[in-house]
Amino acid sequence: MKHRTLAFLLTSLIAAVAPTGNLPAAEATNFAVPFELNGQFGAILIQAQVNGRTGLLLVDTGSSHTVLSPDIVGVNPLFSPRASAPVKGSALTGVAAWARATIEIGTMRWPDRRVLVTDGFREISKNMREKVDGLIGEDLLKEFTLVVIDFRNRRLVLDR
Repeated sequence: MKHRTLAFLLTSLIAAVAPTGNLPAAEATNFAVPFELNGQFGAILIQAQVNGRTGLLLVDTGSSHTVLSPDIVGVNPLFSPRASAPVKGSALTGVAAWARATIEIGTMRWPDRRVLVTDGFREISKNMREKVDGLIGEDLLKEFTLVVIDFRNRRLVLDR
């Protein structure tokens, strides 16, 4: 009898504290962003909005910074404060400058985000045979506790 009562109490306690999966939108911490794979290189590409312009961004876990093209940000890097090259990753070459941009990916939004802007995406776009407008780097990805690349369902899962 003691064992059944204890088992019942434990089951009730677990049911009471276990997440139901029906969290209100304000408490949701898990986001799934669909992605496509580039046919040439298998690179992960996601749709995004930058300053209201739609673009295709490469997910680059090895780049220290988010780097965007001047076209999608709407600035000319030649007339902006110069920036040093990213600390690691991307291997982009060209004129780079710091700028501010509002980035939207799915339901997530980063207003007034500090990003690097460079004209180095023409060569990447040519090699990938599709227009690439930038890359999402470690500076944005490290805001999440968990980043999962779900190849089977072609989605990037980001969990805060």
